[in-house]
Order: sequence, then structure tokens, then C-alpha cells
Amino acid sequence: MMIRLAGLPTERKLLALSAMRSHTPPGDVSAVVEALAQFGRDTGAQVTLDSDSAADANCLLRYDFGPGKTLAFNTHMDVNNPQGQQWRFAPNEPFIEGDRLYGLGSCDAKGSLAAMLSAIESLLASARPNAGTLVLTAVMGEEAGGLGTLRLTKNGFRADAAVVGEPTELAVCTVHKGTYMRRLTFEGRAVHSARSWEGVNAIEHAAAFCTAYAQYAQTLLRTPHPILGPANASVTVISGGTRQNTIPEQCSLICDRRLLPGETSDKADAELDALLADLRARISGLRVSVETIVSTVPSETPTEADIVRDMLAAAEHATGRRAAPSGFNGGCDMSKLVTIAHIPTVIFGPGSMEQAHAPDEFVSLPQVRCAERAYANVARRFLGKGEFL
Repeated sequence: MMIRLAGLPTERKLLALSAMRSHTPPGDVSAVVEALAQFGRDTGAQVTLDSDSAADANCLLRYDFGPGKTLAFNTHMDVNNPQGQQWRFAPNEPFIEGDRLYGLGSCDAKGSLAAMLSAIESLLASARPNAGTLVLTAVMGEEAGGLGTLRLTKNGFRADAAVVGEPTELAVCTVHKGTYMRRLTFEGRAVHSARSWEGVNAIEHAAAFCTAYAQYAQTLLRTPHPILGPANASVTVISGGTRQNTIPEQCSLICDRRLLPGETSDKADAELDALLADLRARISGLRVSVETIVSTVPSETPTEADIVRDMLAAAEHATGRRAAPSGFNGGCDMSKLVTIAHIPTVIFGPGSMEQAHAPDEFVSLPQVRCAERAYANVARRFLGKGEFL
């Protein structure tokens, strides 16, 4: 039986959401979509699913308060696939221990989603804005490169501002890095390892690339962004060889490059091509192919934008601490909202990136409660009712 989220305390909303399987791959978000659609019906929203199948639908909940501006709350329903990780508990059996809620996706980003739902209920119950529209865009496919928000923006979604729920530890992030990932496959020639000189060792060629890529990564430290710091690059996955007594004929790896505003995938491609050209000059017969895995664009919202001002004020009110514009080192759906839909956007939410995609994922419940208050207040302020709750 589906749990009805409306009216539940925020912690219980998050327990229910974290128990719903929605990991990518495979990316089936139907359980979350159905629960959110029911929440929308229970709270008087205009509910829209943009796919015939709930498995790959974005779920939009629209609340109209009158003529005026539109604010979008955006966060993702899909979560990291825990396959291959060593958890001390079942990932989809969430629980509370002290002031933490443990469970798959609790931090990235169902903590933000639960807080947004409770913020909406708070607005509807006693602090309704007197103008404007609030739209919750709960999207699929963020963990697969932002497929849901890409579809949303390509289909014409627009708003005057957006708040993206991601684990920022309640920092207000106005800029984020882009994600550039490429798979490199090195080809060799397999022979018996007793006659290694007759073969071509693909792992050795990949190792030479890894050394060169690490040296290249050091050069990126020279030109930091004033908020984000430097760009960065790493080899994150490598696989090669078939048997212990055979010279490997193939080795593949993934290189992960994080882009600063002003950098493009074309620039990173050119730098990668230059590295490979240097390797070919040094290694006779080097054969390598390059495949695109992920390409997302970095984006930035001017710090003088209304949504930045209002989110900073709401965060300060919720946390009791001075807030200043910060940077988000990961890629996220702000990219599509800013670069395709031209929506001024900030990133804000409970939890730390240290727990995102990590075994035994958890989120701080005090941070979730603070985020709930901040989300409600930024909506009130941006949509025209100035006083905070």
C-alpha cells in the first residue's frame, strides 16, 4: 500500500522516500512519482507527469497563489546505485539513529525533497504567499547526466528563478562545476606472458596515460575560480587484462574532468587530444579510442540576482549564521536550468557531499529541518510576501 506523504512529519516523509527504490541504473522512479502525485492531489496542486510511464516521468506539482512571478523548486527522485558498495545495513531500509537519518538517497537528494514537501505544506497551512506560482519539479535521471531536467527545459519549462535541492550543508551555492567524463580504451596485442616481447601491453599504455593525466591535473591548480577554486581531473575507473599469464590486449579507463565557468567540453577535448598526441609521439604503435560518458556545462548565477539575495536571507534566518555565496563542486541540474532555460538558479539543501554516493549514506535531521524553513521562507520572500516564518 502506498504511503500518503501529506501530513507526515518531515522525518517520516524522508523515511518513506528513502525506502522507495529509485536508483540509477536502472532509473525506475515510479514509486516516488506515484507518492508525489498523490501528495499533489492531497494538497491541491496541479499535477503533471511528462511521460506515459511513471518509471521515467518527471513529476510537476504547481501551486498558483495569484498573478506574479514563478519560483521552481527542483530536485531529483533518482539516487545512486549502491551495487558493489559495502553497507552495514540494507540501503532501502532507512532508520534514524541520533540526529541522523540513514538510508540510500537520504542525503542525495531525498532530504531536500522531503524538506521541500514540508515547506509547501507550511506555506499552504499558514503562510500562503499572496501572489505568484510555486512549482516543484521532481525529476528523473539526474544521476544519469540530468536527463529529466534536460527534457523539462527542452520542452519549454520556464520560471523566474529556481532553487535546486542538493547536499550543500545549507550553503547557498551560486556556481557549480561542469562534469566531463570520457572512456579511453587502449588496444594491445595478446600473447603468452612468457613471450611478452611479442605482444603489446595495453595496461602499460594506459598506465603511461594515467601518469600524464596526473601531471596535467596539477596544471589546473594554477587558475582557480574565486568561489569554486581550481578545476580538477582524475582517473576514476580502470579495467584490463583477462588472465594472469596473458599480455593484456585491452585496457579501458574513465577520466573525470571538472569544468569551471568559462570552460567547455570542447576545451577539455582539445586538452585530452594534446595529451594523447604526446603519448603517441613517445609510444610507438599506441592505439586508443575515446568515448563520451558525461558532458554537463558549468553555470553561474550573478550574486546580485533576486533569488540569491532571497535565498541568502532565508538561509541566515533558518540557521542563525551569516550566509555568503558559495560554490558547488559537483555537476547538477542547475546547469540545464541556467544554460537552456535561462533561469537564475541557486543550489541549497541539507547534507554533505561527503555522504553522497557513499556507503551508509545519511543526512543530518537538524539540517533537513533548517532546509524546510529556508525553502518556505525563500518562496514567501521571492513571491512577494516579505516577512519570514
